[in-house]
Amino acid sequence: MSTKFFFPILLFAILGLTFSACVDQEFDDPPVRGLPGLEANITVAEVKALHTLGNDPSIINDEYVVSGIVVGNDVSGNIFKELIFEDATGGILIRLDNTGLYTLYPEGTEVFVKLKGLYIGDFNGRYQISAAAGERVPGPLVAQYVVAGEQKEVVPTSVTLAELLANPQLQRSLESRLLSIEGMQFIAGELGQTYAVAGGGSTRNRNVEDCSNNSIIVRLSDFSDFASTDIPEGKGTLKAIFSLFGTTPQLVVREEADMAFTDTRCGGGGGGTGGDLVSIQSLRAAFTGATTTAPDNSKIRGVVISDRANGNLNARNLFIQDGTAGIAVRLAANHSFNLGEEIEITVSGQELSEFNGLLQLNNIPLANVATQGAGTLPTPRTATVAQILANGSAWESTLVRVSDATLNGGPTYGNGATVGDGTGSLSVFTLFAATFSGNNIPTGTGSLTGIVSDFNGLQLLMRNAADADFQGGGGGEVVLVTVASLRSAFAGGGTAAPANTKIRGIITCDVGNGNITGRNAVIQDASGGIIVRFSANHTFALGEELEINVSGMELSEFNGLLQLNNVPNANAISFGPGTLPTPRVATIQEVIANLEAWESTLVRINNVSIPAGGTYSGTKTMQDATGSLDLFTRTAASFANSNVPGGTFSIIGVVSQFTSPQLNIRNLNDIIQ
Repeated sequence: MSTKFFFPILLFAILGLTFSACVDQEFDDPPVRGLPGLEANITVAEVKALHTLGNDPSIINDEYVVSGIVVGNDVSGNIFKELIFEDATGGILIRLDNTGLYTLYPEGTEVFVKLKGLYIGDFNGRYQISAAAGERVPGPLVAQYVVAGEQKEVVPTSVTLAELLANPQLQRSLESRLLSIEGMQFIAGELGQTYAVAGGGSTRNRNVEDCSNNSIIVRLSDFSDFASTDIPEGKGTLKAIFSLFGTTPQLVVREEADMAFTDTRCGGGGGGTGGDLVSIQSLRAAFTGATTTAPDNSKIRGVVISDRANGNLNARNLFIQDGTAGIAVRLAANHSFNLGEEIEITVSGQELSEFNGLLQLNNIPLANVATQGAGTLPTPRTATVAQILANGSAWESTLVRVSDATLNGGPTYGNGATVGDGTGSLSVFTLFAATFSGNNIPTGTGSLTGIVSDFNGLQLLMRNAADADFQGGGGGEVVLVTVASLRSAFAGGGTAAPANTKIRGIITCDVGNGNITGRNAVIQDASGGIIVRFSANHTFALGEELEINVSGMELSEFNGLLQLNNVPNANAISFGPGTLPTPRVATIQEVIANLEAWESTLVRINNVSIPAGGTYSGTKTMQDATGSLDLFTRTAASFANSNVPGGTFSIIGVVSQFTSPQLNIRNLNDIIQ
């Protein structure tokens, strides 16, 4: 080696060591990225279509790659361990167990997500890609599944708050997309506070509004780097990612700069109430039968007769009553008004509408409500059940008291109850979230106080356990009924199953093999079958005999399939292994012709074929000499990737429907060759 090159090389080496020792450990702009050599073969909308909202997450076994532009990451700490991206068809989030995602996937990065082995599911209605059971993708595996590409321009979707709130279909299409909404400001009640509470360890719901008093929740984290900053008093453009929590619209900002509120506030959201005081009865009289705008320059005042603290109503709802009448009020966000508090509400230009028969003031901004301090609760009207039924419209949203009453149903309030007094009977509705939902329904005779309400039929809403002035506990005698008689009680919409009833039958589905979600079960007796959706995952096995207390449970249809919905697992008692019913032998034509009668029962169809072949996963078309029928298999089923047989064979399955008729097999023993 020539020595004339040695010292320059050594010098460069020393300089290299020196510079590396002084390297800036702060993150600079991300490097320019190249193409990752991947192409998308599925859109975001198509990924979402692989999952039914409310079902358990489903594994993706195909070699799918979805791509999109990053519109949300953890740059400020207001989003935690999530990456949100969108393509031309929609937006979606992926849960990743990494921090500092913004350094790997800055806003505007085109990402390619390799979906095989991941899951598609939802959290309370919001679609998400995840590891099994909705967990985050482990940190060491993130780069294996999420590949960064080039930087591209981020263009938010412009929308007005009014059109967003008024259109549920638009809301669903904009889920997990970056929006730009002009003319927004924080409501007056939020001014003087900070965005969140630094070090508080939670996430805050703050409320923003437009100049027409439309309002929406903004989610702000105590862990964000702007948590301790004062909420701005001005107005401006809001950039945020839209989401639905159940059916509640909400926005999530990415950083403080998304809230550029530097213009002068508009006059409509100044806080407090104004206008001429009118009676609640005159306000109710203004309703025309269709969505109506409340009279200009008007406000109402009354006492809150609902009990927020005991949870027997949605956190955005309350009932208010004055000396003339009462009315339900649905606020634009969760409220903190308590039982017995007197409040004043500006109703000028607000929406009067009916929800399943109940007249309500809808989507009222919190800024329109001002507390007047402690009020005097109205004395409940003492009436018979017959009088309540006869005066339901006039007495709606007011307090009543039924004397010499008995309660039936149960065994707990959450299971449903009816009140009777010899003149008639009336449903008593209790949310599962109510603090007294699990209390036993009392026996004997007593009095019941409640709010007259309506959900496609009159009902009473208790405020708390003290509204039932009875002695003793427990419930009335529960009578065994057939599945067929239970099905015949369905009257459309959400129907309450008859009080004091139970069913008994055999589990005909196989949850262990995954072709049904963990909360669902199919039960069949000699008269018929029905889907039972439990409130949590169950462990009931194929062939197990169950008895289920169905008193007051919801009978409803899900895409045409009749189900008992949200049944507490404790309502089911196992009697161990039973005798499986013999499948009814039928043709495809007979199954379709008797769909409603045979729904959720076992059938056997002989001499069928699946001409398309392939695996069971998804929807396959079966044929026999009489017609064709869909065979549906969840991607989570243990046999989803097994090949369907060639030629003709016999098949046993549960008759079902998802908008159209279909058959669901339980395991591969249902295929007889």
